[in-house]
Amino acid sequence: MADQELTDRVRELINENQVLLFMKGTPSAPRCGFSMRTVQVLDQMGVEYGAIDVLPALQPLREVTSEISDWETFPQLYVNGELLGGCDIIEEMFENGELAETLGVEQPAEAEPAAAEAPAGEAPYQSPPMKIEGT
Repeated sequence: MADQELTDRVRELINENQVLLFMKGTPSAPRCGFSMRTVQVLDQMGVEYGAIDVLPALQPLREVTSEISDWETFPQLYVNGELLGGCDIIEEMFENGELAETLGVEQPAEAEPAAAEAPAGEAPYQSPPMKIEGT
């Protein structure tokens, strides 16, 4: 069973952020290809999003997210408190326009494949503070 204090904090972060990405690394320095591809999709959408680096507390966060949304792998994208899914689902939603609709933004006119280089400059994310005890 997941740590209740951590579970409560994760639920709080999900509810406080309209768009929240749990990922390996940070948007400016992803630590896995799936996280990088998800960041690239979000950057193309031009939305602000919170990002949580799961690596400092990977196993406890897996337990928490499994309990919250029955999903253990990362990245995980939450929009308006609901899990949308991981990298493949986000890319599919991006390609068919469903992600833009869910985010309430226009679909980019020239959507680039997710494997393309990330745009230069800072990503439009704002990482919420998250203190994880014992790490």
